[in-house]
Amino acid sequence: MERLDVIFILILVIGGFFKVSLYTYGAVIGAASLFDIKEPSKLAYPFGIVILLLSMIIASNYSEHLYEGLHVFPLYAQLPFQVIIPVLLLIIALFQHRKKRQDKEDKMDRRTDIYKSQGE
Repeated sequence: MERLDVIFILILVIGGFFKVSLYTYGAVIGAASLFDIKEPSKLAYPFGIVILLLSMIIASNYSEHLYEGLHVFPLYAQLPFQVIIPVLLLIIALFQHRKKRQDKEDKMDRRTDIYKSQGE
């Protein structure tokens, strides 16, 4: 029970490895699907190299990493993906729903006009 800090760090490293692995796998599968590539494994090395290079370029030390994670990332990544894009999609969906409802009402009006003209 004296060396819980070592176990805790080991669990964090293993968890971080699995997290990065799953995100990389998702990116490779998503890109393969997007670009209609039959074998996603061909994208694994290019994505791995890009991730490696970006991880070395983005933050050179821990304090810079914290600054970017707390100040830069929320503004340029979280705000667009969590607020702006969902609001835009909601507005688009509302307009589409309104248009469908209007088209449906127009069809109903035409049908009632046809029935009225047949009855006369």
